[in-house]
Amino acid sequence: MMITATLRRTVLTILTLPALSAAFALQGGPDQYGYIWKDSNEPGGPVYNWFDITTIGVPVTGLADDNVVGPFVMQTNMPYYWYEPKKIWIGSNGYIAFNSVNIASLFPLIPQAGGANDYVAAMMADLNFFGVGNTAQCFLYDDATVTVVSWINVPFWSPLPPSYTGSNTFQVILNKQDSTITVQIQDQQGLTQNQDLSMGIESITGDIGLAHSADTYPVAGYAVRYYNPAIPLLQVSDASVEWNTDEGTQGRMLKRYGADYPLVANYRNTGNVDVGPFDTDISVINSLGQVVASDAQTISYLVPGLDTTIIYNTPFTLGTSGIYSYRAELSGIPNEMVGSNNIRVQELIVFDTSLSTVNLKWAGATDDGIGIGWNGGNGGVGVHIVPHYYPIYFNATTCRIMSNAGLVGFYMRVYDDDGANGGPGTLLDSVFVPPANAGPGDKVIPLATPFTLYDGGVYVQWYMGGQNINIAQDPQLPISLRSYECLDNVWAEYRDRTLYDFHLGIQAIQPPVFDLGCTGFFGLINGIDVGSPVSVRSWVKNFGNQSMNNFPMNYQFESEPVVTQNYAGPAIAPGDSSLFTFSQMYTPTTDGTGFMCTWPTFGNDADVLNDTVCVSIDTYTGIDELGNATLVLVPNPAKDQVAVQGLPAGRYEFTLIDVHGKIVLRVNMVVGQEPVLIDVLSIAPGAYTMSFTSDARRRVEPLLIAR
Repeated sequence: MMITATLRRTVLTILTLPALSAAFALQGGPDQYGYIWKDSNEPGGPVYNWFDITTIGVPVTGLADDNVVGPFVMQTNMPYYWYEPKKIWIGSNGYIAFNSVNIASLFPLIPQAGGANDYVAAMMADLNFFGVGNTAQCFLYDDATVTVVSWINVPFWSPLPPSYTGSNTFQVILNKQDSTITVQIQDQQGLTQNQDLSMGIESITGDIGLAHSADTYPVAGYAVRYYNPAIPLLQVSDASVEWNTDEGTQGRMLKRYGADYPLVANYRNTGNVDVGPFDTDISVINSLGQVVASDAQTISYLVPGLDTTIIYNTPFTLGTSGIYSYRAELSGIPNEMVGSNNIRVQELIVFDTSLSTVNLKWAGATDDGIGIGWNGGNGGVGVHIVPHYYPIYFNATTCRIMSNAGLVGFYMRVYDDDGANGGPGTLLDSVFVPPANAGPGDKVIPLATPFTLYDGGVYVQWYMGGQNINIAQDPQLPISLRSYECLDNVWAEYRDRTLYDFHLGIQAIQPPVFDLGCTGFFGLINGIDVGSPVSVRSWVKNFGNQSMNNFPMNYQFESEPVVTQNYAGPAIAPGDSSLFTFSQMYTPTTDGTGFMCTWPTFGNDADVLNDTVCVSIDTYTGIDELGNATLVLVPNPAKDQVAVQGLPAGRYEFTLIDVHGKIVLRVNMVVGQEPVLIDVLSIAPGAYTMSFTSDARRRVEPLLIAR
């Protein structure tokens, strides 16, 4: 299937007749390294002899339309050009590669530097394993001597239902004993779009390779063999930066103020002669182009095929959030053949965990102004996100729509990375965005079911709901290498993943914490005497991060019945407190000492240890409240002293209690005919309770101190 952009390619009907295999030469080459090819029409060439592996090989699953699966590790290395790969990737479009490349129409010329390199185009065309009734199969056989991949009854992709046409059966045989590569065509029927079909081999450099044919259809019963030269025409002096941090050099999301990030890089001799000594340099560069960490080491010697990993002495300190480029580079190899593999860059993003909302995505602010969509509207893209801390709570996905000429909707899905080889597995969430909400611009799409991730990562997918809608992509370096394309809901590494990141991600917020608790009583303190009905007032605090309202409050003295009343006041913001007054006063029923406790009730309370507060009080049933006394506090509010008028003569203990139930002043006094003056100059401004207790009488009054 062909990829589309705002200016979409049109699928053309080819009216000219395709070139046939009669146009093939009988042999070809050599290329710059010395490879030649011969076909089964050439004396001394290969004899067509189909190798049936359908009963001894293993089915290759996961192939669809324009995707690649792997890696598959061969039992022994395959000599190929001047190096010996041991892993292969299998492409749905009729090729094998020695690195993870997704090659799709329009197919590159062979050889061609840049883009996809290091592959064998068996019969590379726009093939399709997907569609109702499609019988396409692929098999892999591997032992110590050969590796065989067979594409069985694989049709070409078609823009017309059922999305495929024709049938092709062919195979590639890697002979690890004589270093030859043989391609055999058992059956070929039908035409591919735009006659876009290639056969040949290409080295890791791209500009060294050998084309067999282009836009030319082979016939059944045909074989071609590529011969590795006994004496190479080139002495290749070359080394490469294989990876940063770990194999794949994929982007990393890191936590601000987290542990220092170790800077690690791997270097390999990718030539066929010894190299060394040569220099290696690493640096971490912020978005302003400033180097924030750097180091260097020298590699003294590497023989062909050997690699070495360096853990540098200088780490990257995660003190500032932002996007960084971790760059590893080698230099100092005389007459080096390939310079394009001397630098490797990894994207590092440092996130500030103190923020209440964080958008996890690989794209920056820029986009290419075009975006990407798919012919037919049955496709999408995805990104792999491994977050910077756990547990992390996700509440929404994000994307940027570049254009929507089709006026269609789209799907946002989230998958766990618990699938095969760490791929998309369990579907965690799916939301359809209707056309009315799918216009151009940045989107935040709430998850149907927000969730907490405790380990691993997630794949976020944007999937078209119809034709002519494009998602934005960012060409600004660094690139994460964590982008995927999804055709007919089959995932593959994005064919241009080295060039773009998608504006696609997931939003994290602080996990909702529901936590209520009581911090004290107002007016009730340890040791207070209670001999008559008293108002129960308690401070309730929101220890969580969500506003709270409409919850039960309770108080209880010893084993007496619990008094419950619903809090229906203003919502309590996170970190705030509210003074709650129970409408039912507490009336002592016995003489003695016991605990008065108060607490809120909430089913999802995060910390039950801060729920309850208690004070020890002394209760008396024989004490008369000074209810009939005309008690006056002058002035109220008070500034430096307060006069107490109206107390009957006698001996009293006076206590001043703050809003948290703490006694801030205690005075013993004798009351006569004159008003009693109490000095409050040393008391902080605020609301207080004044308690006057005699041998058999008690009175409580509020007092406000203000200056």
